[in-house]
Amino acid sequence: MRILHTSDWHLGRSFGPVSLHDDQRAFIDWLVELCAAERIDLVVVAGDIYDRAIPPTEAVVMFREALVRLQAAGHTLAVITGNHDGADRVAAYDELMDVSRVYVRGGYAKIGEVIHLTFADGPLDLVMLPFLDPQAAPDDMAAPAGEEGDDDAFARRVRRTHHSVLEAAIAAAQPHISAPRTLAVSHAFVAGGEASDSERQLTVGGTSTVAVDLFDGFSYTALGHLHRPQQVRPMVRYSGTPLAYSFSEEHAKSVTILEMDAKGATTITEVPVPVGRPVRTIRGTLDELLQVRPTATAAHSLTRAILTDAGVVIDAKQKLSAVYPNVVEIVLDSPIQEGAGLTGALADQRTMSPVEVADAFWKESVGEVATPSQAQLLHTAIVDAEGKVA
Repeated sequence: MRILHTSDWHLGRSFGPVSLHDDQRAFIDWLVELCAAERIDLVVVAGDIYDRAIPPTEAVVMFREALVRLQAAGHTLAVITGNHDGADRVAAYDELMDVSRVYVRGGYAKIGEVIHLTFADGPLDLVMLPFLDPQAAPDDMAAPAGEEGDDDAFARRVRRTHHSVLEAAIAAAQPHISAPRTLAVSHAFVAGGEASDSERQLTVGGTSTVAVDLFDGFSYTALGHLHRPQQVRPMVRYSGTPLAYSFSEEHAKSVTILEMDAKGATTITEVPVPVGRPVRTIRGTLDELLQVRPTATAAHSLTRAILTDAGVVIDAKQKLSAVYPNVVEIVLDSPIQEGAGLTGALADQRTMSPVEVADAFWKESVGEVATPSQAQLLHTAIVDAEGKVA
């Protein structure tokens, strides 16, 4: 059988002031065509369907249309919620959708469930593990390993971690697994994964990670949450986002296609996503950047400009937009030393004239002496100010 693994669509998201609606729609159009061309049996979306718990209407419509188109083309779907999603909203009609072989799961409602699927080459047991917030775990959920005898529900609740609730969920499913091949779908931060700048932290203090060993025994584990496509173990993998959602995501975007035989032996292929705008960061003075003639790809990219001008920069975004139409962020990184104190020559400022103090401050802040024209303007301003005060 053939499985397509994708995740972290973040429908409804913008990139700074730029809407990504058209990019996301182009991705879904491409995905539907790819699934048909590759004869995909099962499409897996491993969480973070939306960018927020209450998504905009156009994002809900886009997701619904994606499900309808994929189901109508004959694909089985397995979709879980991530930490960005509102689980109760996304999975509200799961039992009604199951009859169409569109399996959507969120929160703790169906934890421990194993979905027994049959394909042309045999059965597959599917274990769906949506994002599980430890603080939302039901009190009757199994205690973490080693604490089974603790009857204090409040104490167990305080000690719960992402690892412990996911461990309990997998343990609840294990007795119901019977097929020779298995697929786990999970939205979590698995230890050993490499994060980007655009993931939302699951917790503060390092308790968000789960051990990769939890997924031992599954033929393949389709992960969501981290935005960079990566392999944590040979058969434990993040597909990454289909589009770039931060400037740390200059890596290529892809979806993962699995070829799994009847016993669970799996081969993996990455398929690059050809739609959407890449991201890039450019650096230099405003004049230097305006003199460059970017390639068509560079001009199409969502661009961050880091300006290294020493002085004040006027209308930088407007000027850069003429050369880089998709510049969305301007960062000022001048050579002026942040927090430069009154050190060195400035230490004796009480014995220096105002002009000498100004010259010394300019040199220490900018890193070089003022040019004759700059010095003349500075000195004239100081003399004028002194005359007015007198």
